[in-house]
Amino acid sequence: MKQTIGIVGGLGTETSCKFCFSVNHKIKNIRRCQPHIIMDNVPMTRELENLIIQNNASEEVAKLLHDSIKRLNVSMADVIVIPCNTVHVFIDQLREHSRVPIMSIIEETSKECKKKEFKKVGVLGSSLTINSGMYKEELKKHTIETVIPEADEQEFISSCILKIINLEHTKEDKQRMLKIVEKMKNKGAEAVILGCTDLFLLLAKENTPIPKIDSTEVFENALVSRMIS
Repeated sequence: MKQTIGIVGGLGTETSCKFCFSVNHKIKNIRRCQPHIIMDNVPMTRELENLIIQNNASEEVAKLLHDSIKRLNVSMADVIVIPCNTVHVFIDQLREHSRVPIMSIIEETSKECKKKEFKKVGVLGSSLTINSGMYKEELKKHTIETVIPEADEQEFISSCILKIINLEHTKEDKQRMLKIVEKMKNKGAEAVILGCTDLFLLLAKENTPIPKIDSTEVFENALVSRMIS
C-alpha cells in the first residue's frame, strides 16, 4: 500500500521545493513510481521569518504550524516532515496534537553523526536553533559533544540566513562562514552540521575544513528509507 508524505512547506520556499523534488526523485529511482506527496505551504511573512531566525519562538509561528499539521492530518498523510531546523523548537507540542507521526530533522541528523562515529561536531544554525540547545541535547543522547559559534559569529550567521532566504548572500558571506567552520575545527570539531536547511545553498559547493553534515540531505534520506521499507 502506497503511503502519503505530508510536507510543511514555505519555511524557506526554495528549500521546501528542493526537498520535495529531491525526495520525489530518490523514491522514483528506487520504486519506478512517484510517491504521493502533499505540501502545505505555510503563509509565512518576512517579518515572522526575521523574528524566528533572530531567536523569537513566536506564538504566531506556532499557530501557523499547528494549522498546517491539522490540514495534513485531515489530508490523510501517513507521515509528516518539516524541512526547517528552527521550527523544531515546537515539535513536541506539534506531535502532541497530531495523530500522524512527525519526523524530526534534529533526531535524524544526530543519528547520522552517531552512525559516522563522530565524537565532537560543530553546529551552524539560526540563533533560535543554537540557543534552544536542540542539537546539543539530542547529540548528548549519543555521547557527542557540540561546538557552537561565538556570540558575534552567531549574529552574523542569523543575518546571513536571512540574506540567503532573500537571495542576497555574497561571496564575502561564504568566506566568513568558512572561517567560522575553521575555528570550530581548531576547537576539536570533526564535522560541522549545517543545522539550517538554507545554509546548504551557501556552502553546497564549498570545500569546508571538516566534513559537512547537511541536515536537509540526511532528512531526505531518512524519509526515503522510511517510505521504501
